[in-house]
Amino acid sequence: MKEKLKKIPPKYIVAGVVLMVMLLLLVKHRSIFYNSNQDNYNDMSGEEEHIAAEDTVVSQYFTISGNMQNIALLMTNDSGEDVTIHAVLRDADTNEVLNDIMCNVPKSTGTEEVINLELAVAGVDGTKNVCLTMEEVTKASEVYYCTLSGDYAQTLLVNGETTPQRLRMSVVYGSGLNKTFFLLFAFAMSVVIGIFVIPEKWAKPENMVLVLAAVMGISMAVINPAFQECDGPSHFYRSMDVSYGNVLGSFGNFTHEAGEIYVPENVQEIAYRQLTPNGSEGTAYMEYLKSHKFSKNKIKMTYYDSVTSVVYWPQGLGIFLGRTFNFSIYGVILMGRIFNLLAYMGLAYAAVRFMPFYKNLMAMFAVMPLSIYQASSLSQDAVLNGVGFLFVALCCYYAFDEKVKLNWKKTLVLGLLLLMMFLSKYVYACLGLLVFMIPKDKFNSRKDYWKSFIIALLPFVILGGYVMLRVSSGISGLQAGASGGADTMTQMQYLKMYPAAAVKVIISTLLVNINAYLMQLNILGSMNYPLTLFLVFGPCFLLGVGLLDGQEVRGRIKIRHRIIMLLAFIITFAAIMMGLYIGDGIANPVGASVINGIQGRYFILMLVLPFLALGSDWVKQDIRHFTVKCSGIMGIMLLYAVFMLVNTCY
Repeated sequence: MKEKLKKIPPKYIVAGVVLMVMLLLLVKHRSIFYNSNQDNYNDMSGEEEHIAAEDTVVSQYFTISGNMQNIALLMTNDSGEDVTIHAVLRDADTNEVLNDIMCNVPKSTGTEEVINLELAVAGVDGTKNVCLTMEEVTKASEVYYCTLSGDYAQTLLVNGETTPQRLRMSVVYGSGLNKTFFLLFAFAMSVVIGIFVIPEKWAKPENMVLVLAAVMGISMAVINPAFQECDGPSHFYRSMDVSYGNVLGSFGNFTHEAGEIYVPENVQEIAYRQLTPNGSEGTAYMEYLKSHKFSKNKIKMTYYDSVTSVVYWPQGLGIFLGRTFNFSIYGVILMGRIFNLLAYMGLAYAAVRFMPFYKNLMAMFAVMPLSIYQASSLSQDAVLNGVGFLFVALCCYYAFDEKVKLNWKKTLVLGLLLLMMFLSKYVYACLGLLVFMIPKDKFNSRKDYWKSFIIALLPFVILGGYVMLRVSSGISGLQAGASGGADTMTQMQYLKMYPAAAVKVIISTLLVNINAYLMQLNILGSMNYPLTLFLVFGPCFLLGVGLLDGQEVRGRIKIRHRIIMLLAFIITFAAIMMGLYIGDGIANPVGASVINGIQGRYFILMLVLPFLALGSDWVKQDIRHFTVKCSGIMGIMLLYAVFMLVNTCY
């Protein structure tokens, strides 16, 4: 028997162990795939107030209308330590204890946190009047229950005294299995297991990008409730405008006047809402969007933000087809997400395929959970990141692949990719420094070299300059301080007066926020869905792949190339920070010492550059099936991200 086991290839043993662990976890947490609905007592119908938990017993009376799963309660904890509360749920008519629990309230530094009270109640036929009673076990000050004050049917007692308040909470009920979510997760799990046993000839990094992006991206597109990505409504409005024919902004709005967009006549019926994490609000919102359709009539809506149409073409096409086939609002949004994902998959596949080295690292950046989450939404980041990956890859391919000979057609591709990044977010034009890695001997002659790059830069200079002239007044307006007024100094004027302030504010921001940027690379949505297990493991995994993936370099990257790559990264990094510092006068008033509003996702497309610039092929690795193992580990991380989406939203 032992001899037979020894003959089994290790990859099958690894796949078997991973399968067993996943199945056990799936069985243990199977409840997340059951549909849920809720009674929402956090409808913001009254004035927000806090009740101190110290030396206080609160009793909230309410009615449940079915088998209850849990209660999602809002609290704050500024005590500086984790606090334990004792929660008891009783039958309000008989005083019978239905369930009780000791629950941890983590320190929250002033923010409202969702506390899940696992007070399941079964066997409820019809309705039942209940009372939730809570008090601190850990005696600590600065711990508060979040409430609304108003005229409510529910009664809240504080130390036995009636108050005009009610707790801000959601009562969550369970129902049948959500077959769609379960099948998507099961299929994704099967694909991850399959990666570990895939034949090596198929296990190319670019193929892994296609497989993981397609399977996990579609899962996220279906599962993620609408508008939960960062700036979700803004991306929706811009995509919708493109779907009505405005495909050439911001060169010019030929379908309507500037400052306007086209939207369906009943656009307000989307009932946009930001979901409360762990509030189980996703099911009701999803069903609402499925039961409504967009009007066939369009109207003009005031929208002053500049609309860069090119990065919304895929979403716009998907939304156009969704409206043409008369899909529900949910179906229209899903079509936009799917087409956005397809565009990202094509760009990312091409980038990894053309990359002459560090293929595995670029593939892992392309399929990390945040990258796939953005790609499967309506966000412009899908096209922006895909184009950025491809631009970096082509610069390296043209510079370091000895078989490549260049002409104006190939350099024109670089120019168009750079223009697309510029039109999306102007500061990414700084990555154009990478073209200086390309040696002149890649061309037939010096004359051909200059001719090719002049042709490549013509669209960028002409169209980019035209766009900058159109939007320069808007940028100048944003530079004013939050106080406003005609005589207010702008951020740009402040920096001209104190040029050293730019360096100081960048350094101070990095010292204060670098940890936050790393954490944000493992947070999905509008900073709502933290992938807690990977806040440390994720960056460490990517760092490990980067250190071990330089085997194909073999001295091909010279010191000059490394300097150019490092400068491109540093200058673009600084430009992103200063762009927000100058452009957002609300988040960053004139002279602010720290730059606010920066998110880790802004740097995804350029994170490979420090590895290229500082990496070494001296670090040897002889790991068999390196691509398979990297992709399998990333697949597990993506599965966890899908799990968290379901668990957080439904």
